[in-house]
Amino acid sequence: MELRAIWKIIRRRWWLIALPTLAAAAYAAFTVLRAPGGGGFSTSLHFTAAPPIEGETVSYEDSEYYPWLTSEFVVNGLTDWVKTGSFAKEVSAELAATAELEIPAAALQGAINADNERSVMVVYLNWGDADQLASIAEAVSVVLNERSADYFPQFGADEVEVVQFDEPVIAPVPPPLSVRLQPLVRAGLGLAAGIALAFLVEYLDPTIRDRGDIVSLGFEVLVEIPRYRR
Repeated sequence: MELRAIWKIIRRRWWLIALPTLAAAAYAAFTVLRAPGGGGFSTSLHFTAAPPIEGETVSYEDSEYYPWLTSEFVVNGLTDWVKTGSFAKEVSAELAATAELEIPAAALQGAINADNERSVMVVYLNWGDADQLASIAEAVSVVLNERSADYFPQFGADEVEVVQFDEPVIAPVPPPLSVRLQPLVRAGLGLAAGIALAFLVEYLDPTIRDRGDIVSLGFEVLVEIPRYRR
């Protein structure tokens, strides 16, 4: 089909194309307005840590290197511990005791993640309620400072010294990309449906409108009256 013929169909049936497109766009806008905002809340905490120092320090030539190396090992261990169910269980117990929040450890484990680079650990937290997330962040800091000796016998009876760099800044999480693209996808589907409907109606319409329609039926055109144009 020539582009000119396609343009004639689109111009003739434009309302059939516009109706599904507008309906899909209106429905997409309605769902966006009714959908819950964002994907919850998130925050991150930065920590460093070192084991308790007992007795005299190392010799002068090792006084700078080995404390940093030991701190890196400690942070590696704490990062791995933060990802476990035992850490989530400790955070759950701390929340129940101090904030009167009953949150299962399984739910907390899915909301807590951690990573580290050398002697700095970053704990990532995601939760649906901003106030509860602030309490979870506080409980995470307490557990790191007060429960490490129960899981790391290398520290002895003393807790590892954990230093928190920053206070939690809670921010809303934007919705996923798939959710943000839904209105555009629905409007595109409405447009495609409208174009398909317009061509279907054009195919089923028996009306003769121009010379090409007569020739396609096998008739010969003897006389043609041109359209009057002002």
